[in-house]
Amino acid sequence: MTSTTEELSISQAVEAIPEDVFYAFATSQGWRDWLCDSARFEAREGGCYQLSWTSGWYTAGTVRELVKPEKVALAWFGKDDPGPTAVTVNLKSKGDGTQVELRHSGFGQGEEWEKCLEEARKGWQEGMENLESIFSTGKDLRIVRRPMLGIFLNDFDEKIAKELGVPVEKGVRIDRPVEGMGAERAGLQPSDVIVEFDGKTIRGFADMNTAFQGKKAGDVVQVSVYRGSEKITVEMELSSRPYAEFPLDLNYMAQRFREIDAEVMGELRTLFEGVSENEAEFNPSPEEWSAKEVLAHLIASEQYGLHGVAEFICDAQREFTDEFGNVRSQLRAILSTTPTIPELLDRLERNKEEANILVEHAKELKSRKGVLWRMGFEAFQYPGFHDRVHMDQIRTAIEAARKG
Repeated sequence: MTSTTEELSISQAVEAIPEDVFYAFATSQGWRDWLCDSARFEAREGGCYQLSWTSGWYTAGTVRELVKPEKVALAWFGKDDPGPTAVTVNLKSKGDGTQVELRHSGFGQGEEWEKCLEEARKGWQEGMENLESIFSTGKDLRIVRRPMLGIFLNDFDEKIAKELGVPVEKGVRIDRPVEGMGAERAGLQPSDVIVEFDGKTIRGFADMNTAFQGKKAGDVVQVSVYRGSEKITVEMELSSRPYAEFPLDLNYMAQRFREIDAEVMGELRTLFEGVSENEAEFNPSPEEWSAKEVLAHLIASEQYGLHGVAEFICDAQREFTDEFGNVRSQLRAILSTTPTIPELLDRLERNKEEANILVEHAKELKSRKGVLWRMGFEAFQYPGFHDRVHMDQIRTAIEAARKG
């Protein structure tokens, strides 16, 4: 890599043909796959784009040139940059792969521009390394290298705070620490509520993401939690992120998903043995779901998963899930058409299989190793985790029905 005070040039070999690499620079999903956290990209000359990061930094501009699969040129203006610059990406065939030539030009003179150039150099270096990774191994280095506290999360709101005797209503509640990881080694316990991390106030999971910016595995930080009414501060070493190794093969992934789903459905059907329809409709409190509503939530989540695979195929993955699957009116709509326990279980099982069939036949994703790795990472890391967390919720609702 060479640079002057006015221009930055980076060259990166990528193990994929230009037609496949082009999408990484010409679609919203493509930019998110390797560089940024949020993206909007209108793929036409004169179109607008915006890339942003959870750190709060963003850049925006227009598409100056778009020649598939050879070139993408952008007018570039980042937050707090002294002025606009230009980014040009050229893709050239090299053997069985692609040589990516990126030029970032238009930097001026002076201290502000020197800082801007240095930040651009760092960002593009890390990004290009990740671009190579997602096309060779599929691994997103932002995830692989991201440090972890080593906790499972649980809900936290005003009602739960009162039940726990915690004097705050905002924070991140620990469901349980992960065995052998930083949180457990530091002595954190189930239902501890994290309120400070490395000197930063934590009001929810979004604050945790922000606080983790710039951190890496092995860093030691101070974490403050409420354990009941007592505030405790501990030193914690951030853990490296474990991940499962698996082949990036659609047939393998679909079959592994089926195996996980079969285990989960077996556990759910056993859980509902001997449970009456009335018991499954009981709400422990007005705010809490009945066992049937939990099943409806699982069905809605599977529908979201099915749509998510389709969005991957179309290079149009949605960025923000909001409260999808948690809207009570949606759960009641599902229950109105699927009112009984057997019907709900059968519908959930069908939804799972529909998603697996789509994965199996999603030939458009064969060249999207980064997408396949991310799908598998989320599913294989803790198989059936989402379903099993809600099984505890179902048990609680059923027990409350039988006591009431």
